[in-house]
Parts: sequence; C-alpha cells; structure tokens
Amino acid sequence: MTTKNEYRRLLLKSAMGAAAAACLPNLAQAAGLPVRLEWQQFKLTPQYGPFLSAIAAMRANTNANDRSSLQFWADVHLHQCPHGAPYFISWHRGYLFYFEQQLRLISGDPKLNVPYWDYYSYATLPAEFTNPASSNPLYVPRMSANVHSALDLAPFAPGVFNFQHGTVNAFEPKLEDVHNPIHDLIGGVMSTMLSPLDPIFYLHHGNIDRLTHAWAYPDGKGIPFSAWPYSPTNSDPYWAGDNVYSADLSMPRYQTLDPNWMGVDYANVAVPTSLPPAPSARRIAPLQRPPFKAFPPAPKRHISASRRSLGGVLQPLFDEQSVSIRLQLEKKDAAQVARVVAARAAEESGKETGKDSRGAIKVVIDRAVLKSAAAARGGFFYALYVNMPDTVDAQAARERWFVGTVGAFQIAAASHHGAAKVEFDITGLLARQGTTDFSELTLSWLRVDGDRPPAGQTIGVDELRIDLAADAQPVQPLQLSKPQGWYGQRGAGPALSSAGR
Repeated sequence: MTTKNEYRRLLLKSAMGAAAAACLPNLAQAAGLPVRLEWQQFKLTPQYGPFLSAIAAMRANTNANDRSSLQFWADVHLHQCPHGAPYFISWHRGYLFYFEQQLRLISGDPKLNVPYWDYYSYATLPAEFTNPASSNPLYVPRMSANVHSALDLAPFAPGVFNFQHGTVNAFEPKLEDVHNPIHDLIGGVMSTMLSPLDPIFYLHHGNIDRLTHAWAYPDGKGIPFSAWPYSPTNSDPYWAGDNVYSADLSMPRYQTLDPNWMGVDYANVAVPTSLPPAPSARRIAPLQRPPFKAFPPAPKRHISASRRSLGGVLQPLFDEQSVSIRLQLEKKDAAQVARVVAARAAEESGKETGKDSRGAIKVVIDRAVLKSAAAARGGFFYALYVNMPDTVDAQAARERWFVGTVGAFQIAAASHHGAAKVEFDITGLLARQGTTDFSELTLSWLRVDGDRPPAGQTIGVDELRIDLAADAQPVQPLQLSKPQGWYGQRGAGPALSSAGR
C-alpha cells in the first residue's frame, strides 16, 4: 500500500516542478507540466495501454483497504465526498490527483494522466466504454450512453463571477447541476455513491475539473485568494483546513485552488459556448408545463428556530409522467416572501438590505426514497421548474424557471449520511423572474429519460414544501487583493510561496 508520506512526496514533487516552470511561456507543454488529454486524443498515446492495464488491475483487486483497488476509491467517495455543499470542486480535485498518482504507481508509467471526456463536444459515451467484451476493463452495465439532456451553458454565462457554494450566483452549484444529471442518465453504479467503480467516473470528473479551470482562466474570477502556502494573515479563510479522503490521506485545501498548483494542466482550457448536436430522437422542442396534480396539503409549522414551513404537499409520488404542483401561500407569508426576494435582488445588485428582510425561500424535498431497484439504477431524472408558464422554449426555461434536478444520484448523495433531504434556494430565481405576487407558487417536475429509463413509480417523498429560512444565506463575498497573474500561470502557486510566509 502506498503510504501517506509517499503521496506527500508526489504532491511536493509536482508543486516543485510547477514552480520551476513559472519562468517558461504560458503553454502547458512548454511549462513541462503533465497534461490531461481528452479521451479521443489520449487513446492514441502510449499511455492508453498502461491506463487499461491499471484499470483492469484495480477492478480485479477487491480489497477495499488497498489503494490499488477501485473499491478503496469508491469507499472514499461514499464516506467522505461533499455534494451540494462547500468544497465539492476542491475535494474532487484532490481526489482525482491522488487517484492519478495511484494509476502511475500501478502501471509503472510516470507519464500516465487521467483523461477527460469532453461531453460538450460529443455527448455520447466513447465507444471503448460501451464494448461489452469480457476483456474490456472499461465496460460496466449502464442505463444510457448519451448525456445531452443533462448539459447546460448556465455555469459559463458572462455574469457568473462568484465561485463557491454559499455565495450568490455562484459557479460551483451551477456546475453541480450539470454534474448530477450526468450521473443520473448514465446510471448503473454511476447513480450511486459507489460511482467510482465505473471507470467513466474518472473521465467525468476530469472534465468537471477541466471545466472549472476553463471558467476560472486566466484571472481566477471570483475564486477566493490564497497565498502559497496558505496563511491566515493574507489568504481567504475559505482555503483553511484540509480535504479528508481517509484516515491517513488528506490534502490542504489551498493546494486545490488551481490544477497548475498541483502540477497538472489540461489540453483545452476553453469554456463551451454551445451544446453538441442532440440525438435525433431528442431534438429540443418547446417545453409544455405538465398538468397539475393534487396531493394532500402539508401543514405550516416551525421546522427549527431559524426555519418555518409555509406549506406544501404530503407524499407525492413520481413516475414516468411529468407533473405540476400548485402551492398556495397565506397573505402574510406571501408578503414575507416578497420582502425576502426583494432583499436578495438588492443583495445581488450590491445594495444594502434590512435585517428583517434577510433569509431565503427554499424548496425542500424531505425524506425522498427510490421506489424500486430499477429506479435506483437511474437512467432518468426530473428537471424542476418554479412558476413555469404554459409553453416555453427550452433555453428560456433554463434561464428563468429552472431550479435544479432530482434523480437517483442526488437521492443517494443526500441519503448516505442519513434520511434524504434535497433542497434548493429559489430566492434569486424568484428575484430574476420579477414577480411581486407570491400568493401562489407552482412547481413543475419534468421527467427526462435516458436510453433505458425505468417504468412505474421511481421517487416517493414524505413532504414537498416551501421553507422560509433565516439560517446562513448566500452572500457577496469579500475579495482580497490579488496579485496580477496569480491564477492560471504555470506554477503560480509555488512561485507565490514567499507571499505566504
């Protein structure tokens, strides 16, 4: 087994190499950093064979305590990964780095890098992953081969500047809204917290990491600043502490700020500007609001000292049919919602807000369960919209009414530490809709199917409700002064080491 100290030496070696490259031209190849390639390019390199051999060996090794087994990395993901929470990107970036080191150790190829699958260029799984031959280490049973329905350009919109969960109009949660339904559509083990057992997981997260770097490049946008090494005197506290992977494996969070700081780069650092062609059977058409369905009403009540339910419905069930749900709010509650929404609109525009108007309006899906083994295998998800009109084109729906997605993967992520509760802050969305009358809210669940979706009931929910929350809310983060060229320069992190001392 590789020891923690060995991993540390690998990380330090990568960082030192990046530092030495700082004086070279701003090209990954010229800087000498290992470059992660897109799959179609990667499979033509000498590293393709070692990659297959390493994956085959890791699949054959069933010892969950051995870092040379995929089961070890799946268990790390099961027990430690944050989803729908701060450090989703940071944690997975370090996870991918350590997995990459293990691939090199197993294969004996120090040049082996994790490739990525650029599904914004082609949304169908690479053919090498769909060949069911018993000798193919890349194949596992899946529910779908195409993820076009999960893709969205919202994370890359010009106005998206803030980075992390907990800030307004932030990149990280928007990218998760692409990440999650890709897991759902592919399905099989990818719709569970043991998704690293599927080799496509690593190409998926390679692309998530690349897309993050492409969005931030070249100036880091609103990513909180850190010196190298982190110092509480001149670094944002966001980067304090460690990402934990196992009892003897962790990584200082600040080292995950920029992949170049870890000594790796990507062949393509351009953000997507368009979606790939849709499959002929799924050409984008105007969306129709689903018919309304009535469920028993849920009572208004205090959920906690800082949260109050404004009402909802009890025990909604979801199947192949899309459905809309109408929620009526009492007059005084509608007025409070209006104040909170107005305050969020002011917050997003940089204006001061009154303390009595702070808070958030949240859609809460409480105690969600998957209703069958077929549903747990994924191959579908529901796209959730609020106040959706009768008919709307798909892009407009995404921009003005889209809340998020719910599927097998999100429920698995929400339930692996307890009862599944999925929630969405819709305050900013309501503010951008320009509505002032909140006596009624509508929630529309549009079923989106992959190649082999499950039939029958898929998701059951104890309670679907609207909460008025006064706990910690998204903010406009304070930005520390950032040195010119602090981000995206090959080796910029280690080169800044003197600033952190």
